[in-house]
Amino acid sequence: MKYFFTLILLLLITGQLSAQYPPVDSARQIIRNGKTPFERFRGYHGLDRYYYTTGLYDSSSIAQEKMYAIARQLKNDSLMVIVYRAIGNRQTTKTDYNFALSTYFKMLEYAKTNESKALCYGNIAYLYAITGNNQVAMNYLKKSEASGKFKNSNVYRNTFYGLVFNNLNEPDSALVHLQKAADIPIKAPDVTMQSILLAQTGVAYELKGDADLAEVYYKRVVAYCKTHNLASGQIRHGSLYCDFCIKKGNYAQAKTIALENLAVAKKAGITEGMSTVAAILRKIYDHTLNKDSAYYYAVMQINYKDSVSNQKRIAEFQNLTFGQQLREIDDQAKVAQANEQRKLNIQYAGIALGLVVFIMLFLLLSRSVIVNTRMIEIVGVIGLLIVFEFINLVIHPYLVNFTNDSPLLMLLILVLIAAVIVPMHHKLEQWVKHRLVEKNKTIRLAAAKRTIEKLEGGK
Repeated sequence: MKYFFTLILLLLITGQLSAQYPPVDSARQIIRNGKTPFERFRGYHGLDRYYYTTGLYDSSSIAQEKMYAIARQLKNDSLMVIVYRAIGNRQTTKTDYNFALSTYFKMLEYAKTNESKALCYGNIAYLYAITGNNQVAMNYLKKSEASGKFKNSNVYRNTFYGLVFNNLNEPDSALVHLQKAADIPIKAPDVTMQSILLAQTGVAYELKGDADLAEVYYKRVVAYCKTHNLASGQIRHGSLYCDFCIKKGNYAQAKTIALENLAVAKKAGITEGMSTVAAILRKIYDHTLNKDSAYYYAVMQINYKDSVSNQKRIAEFQNLTFGQQLREIDDQAKVAQANEQRKLNIQYAGIALGLVVFIMLFLLLSRSVIVNTRMIEIVGVIGLLIVFEFINLVIHPYLVNFTNDSPLLMLLILVLIAAVIVPMHHKLEQWVKHRLVEKNKTIRLAAAKRTIEKLEGGK
């Protein structure tokens, strides 16, 4: 029954893993040929997934900047959640956990739907789980569950529950949740998540003392990471397999896997991975009494540990720089939005001014409407305000550049403009009143003549 259960579970997982992410070339083609910002966003998202899972973090940062700019342009909260989730995932993969946590919390601010909140809480829980904060991780998993049971979030949540229960040395509870995650059919699964699912299933069986099943899953996850070019995953999960082999006394197998992991870490430039693998190789060569090799890898471990510390400082600088670049994109988006709003305001002011002018011309030219001068004063004041606002909208950017955004100088210039247009408005108003008085007299005189003619005709 045990092996039957294993076979069923492996078949379920294989079904989930059958869907692939689009190849890199397809993602680039989507970016080039995308007719809408949404299509280009999807292309950059696929490209970014490839970059940060294979250790190309600089390229990932560039793709994420593009995604962020599109999301800001579209003012789409759902896309912002995707962007911040991608940034947090990259930082988590690089073990920049502090920055990753702040990014996930920022992602939560844009999560408006229950489904997006469930995913956000799941990511936060995973970060706490891998750093050993199991109780905090459990609290966030419960928050995720309270937000709703959606297909994608259920996969993440149950996988992370499995991770937490493994951390707590409760493999039976872990397997219950890992089985639930494997039972959920997904058309396009997250390859990183699936690798975690396989690895944690292996860990659970190892904790249960079932070495045969544990080895099945460890082999499977290593092969899966190779197939999907998951550099960081291969190193992380491959190291679990190495430790398992060492515990079993299978040092030859552990050495083979460790050397493969070391080659992957060097190629991807994952310094922390090289330090981890070097420590495993030192342990292996110590056991085989190969002192020279053990010393070599001990020195490598120390050197890469120092390198990791230096890279952490560089990564902190890069993360701060990346954050500033996102703020600059925000500022550009705000300027573009302000310019667009200003154009709309100018159009609205122009329409309002046109209506006022039309009303004034209608009142002046109408041969039958008698207008009170008080109405002309009201319409004139409204027209004056609209003219002043129209001028202000048109010249405001030029005033900002000319005065270097000095409130005092801008106020003085606007006062001077008002000092010019107010007397002009007064003269225009007096002329209009005079014309209206003359028109009113003409209308009344014509009406009186018609009345007299009717009376004389009646007699």
